[in-house]
Amino acid sequence: MSPCEPLPTSAAASKQQASSPGSESESDSSSHFPGIDHIQSLLTKYDITTNGFLPEGPPLEVLPDEYYAPWENLIRRLPALLDVGAFRAEVDDRLAVLEADRLGTWKEEEWRRAYVVLCFFAHGYIWGGARPSEVLPPQIAVPLVAVSSHLDLPPIATYASLNLWNFRCVPESSPSTTSCSLSTDLSLPPSPPLTPAFSSTSQPTTNKFKFDPTNLSNLRTLHTFTNTPSESWFYLVSVAMEAQGAYIIPTMLYALQAIGLGSSDPDWKDTTTKALRELVKCVEAVGELLERMYEGCEPMVFYHQIRPFLAGSKGMGGVGLPRGVFYDLGAAMGEGHVGEEEVQGQRRKGKWMAYRGGSNGQSSLIQFWDLVLGVEHVSAGNSSPHSSSSTSSSSTTAEKGEQQNMKPFHEEVREYMPLKHRQFLALVSKMGLGKGGIRKAVMEMVETATDHEGRDLNQKEVELQKAFQDATRALANFRNKHLQIVARYIVIPSRQAVPEEYKKKWKSGSGSGDEETGGKDGEEVVNLASVSSGLQQGHGREGGKEDEEKKDGGHVHGPGPGPELMGTGGTALLPFLKQTRDETLKAGEVGR
Repeated sequence: MSPCEPLPTSAAASKQQASSPGSESESDSSSHFPGIDHIQSLLTKYDITTNGFLPEGPPLEVLPDEYYAPWENLIRRLPALLDVGAFRAEVDDRLAVLEADRLGTWKEEEWRRAYVVLCFFAHGYIWGGARPSEVLPPQIAVPLVAVSSHLDLPPIATYASLNLWNFRCVPESSPSTTSCSLSTDLSLPPSPPLTPAFSSTSQPTTNKFKFDPTNLSNLRTLHTFTNTPSESWFYLVSVAMEAQGAYIIPTMLYALQAIGLGSSDPDWKDTTTKALRELVKCVEAVGELLERMYEGCEPMVFYHQIRPFLAGSKGMGGVGLPRGVFYDLGAAMGEGHVGEEEVQGQRRKGKWMAYRGGSNGQSSLIQFWDLVLGVEHVSAGNSSPHSSSSTSSSSTTAEKGEQQNMKPFHEEVREYMPLKHRQFLALVSKMGLGKGGIRKAVMEMVETATDHEGRDLNQKEVELQKAFQDATRALANFRNKHLQIVARYIVIPSRQAVPEEYKKKWKSGSGSGDEETGGKDGEEVVNLASVSSGLQQGHGREGGKEDEEKKDGGHVHGPGPGPELMGTGGTALLPFLKQTRDETLKAGEVGR
């Protein structure tokens, strides 16, 4: 079924919908779904478009109000300023504090655009020096906190800011789009020109060609930290994956709805079997896009240049962020005021905050697959390698206590997703027979036939059971592909000697404006690639044949002895990813 087509209706569904009053609350469950055609309205309500969790059209490229011209001009120069270590000085000395209250002419698109820009600023400032900065200045913190509050997102780079709202489509006939090799510039500056002042109606003109985010050849990033083709490709592969998986969303809701109707829908087994077979094709297609990462993203560039900027501030005590980052909201009012602290010798308004970094674990699409199938993930993904190395014994104790009370990682990172998307996932978890997804329906079907009725499964039941097992295996294979990418882009580079070009780059880029945070004469410059991977300074491992990641039957085995690698989302990287894959396989074990 095309995502552009309305879902089919039935006489029973129409009758049930007519008897249902108004719009439903956030506590919708399967008993509140009046009919299959109602799914289309749910997709609209929860901001699920024909492109899935991506916007219906291209994200806003420029804020139209000239008041925000300083942001737009600075974001264009971000990679160049970071490259020479001058971004912090530019923010501190030249950027004014702009308020967020003038956003809104183009509704949520402007708030999303501001969020993208400010998140790039935040991570550029925190990680764009010889050492991480534990203070985010008011020029970034004040508007970022306001914009994040409006969107109900954390004030840090998320999957939404790096991927969902950070791309554009270009005509396939354009000379600059005929190739997507490493030599292609995949990051284009925003247009129209930023100066002179914008017109209040300067929203970029809608492209006159088909908007198709599934086509990597047509995609470009709006912004990157490094201005490298590798960074653009890294983001755009995820964009194409989201778009490719969009069509399966209404299909799987259709199946959950049929399961929920139960005996009143005698075709629910056929409906669910067909949906699962389509899900297998979808997951495989998305997996093929994931494997295209190798085409345009160089592992050493990713590990040493790109990945450090994606790190979060949670569990980073070992690199100078024991409390996370202080979001400085301005000068203090005086002693005794709530929300004021002594920071770097000054009393300031603000708050210490610690968040996970951007991660594909924040993809609503992949979590949607899990919920539909009934895959349960229990790991909090903790064991942050930095927690035990914090310079403060009290903060280490706090971190240990926090880990004991952690939600499962997949549940926690929903808080990093756009509000309507996480509400949608909460809704999906209640559809069908409630928590457990299709797995619960298949298990009950098998149990009823074999235990209660004392018979073998009939043909339709066998086909449904097999289709479900095939779907879980397809998702586990997808996760194996992810593990193989992690091996190539993180594990192997972490074991190899640091190339001289990166050593020189760290030193040459540690000067201008960074005297407050490191890079002084004789002071050690932090290898951000290592610390963002969970390796302490000086603990990089040189690779040998005996250290290389081994693959067996598509499974990736762990690295040899050494410091545990950490994901940008703050998880113990390989153990967490393997557990996630194994939990997916386990979900497929239904029946005898």
